Amino acid sequence: MKTIIILLFLSCITGMGMAQSRYAFVNMDYILEHIPDYAKAKQELDEYSRKLQADIDALYAEITEMRDKYNSERVFLTPTMREQREKAIAEKENKARVLQQNYFGPNGELFLKREELIKPIQDEVLDVIRDVAKEGNFGVVIDISADNSVIYYDPKLDKSKNVLRKLGYSTAEKSEE
Repeated sequence: MKTIIILLFLSCITGMGMAQSRYAFVNMDYILEHIPDYAKAKQELDEYSRKLQADIDALYAEITEMRDKYNSERVFLTPTMREQREKAIAEKENKARVLQQNYFGPNGELFLKREELIKPIQDEVLDVIRDVAKEGNFGVVIDISADNSVIYYDPKLDKSKNVLRKLGYSTAEKSEE
């Protein structure tokens, strides 16, 4: 019985010791804004997104034109002709929805382009953050730019500049143009 109590006591002490991990903070927004390749990739992704959206807008403009023309000529059309026009409009609308899903859906072209341009940069940053965490023996690294639940943190625990230095980028403040 005594042995069980001692073992329970030791396991509780060990558990408390492990629960006391060291913490560090990073600001991913700060890090990424100091990486020129990220800015280029983001700009290219924005331009690509605008191009895709322009294609969809053009298709919806065609649909609007078709619908307006149909509404103005409707009284002159036979029931069969009305049905054909309504069917053509519905098919065009369906095509637009499918295209929109192909462009902006969870596995759409924009997502794939983002994976191609931005994910490698983010992966590199995350690898360096892991290295900084291991070197500093930090059990937890929290991104302060993404989590609104961080009310206060000691700036001495912010390792963003360490990550940037390890990536080979300057930590000097960017000047406003």
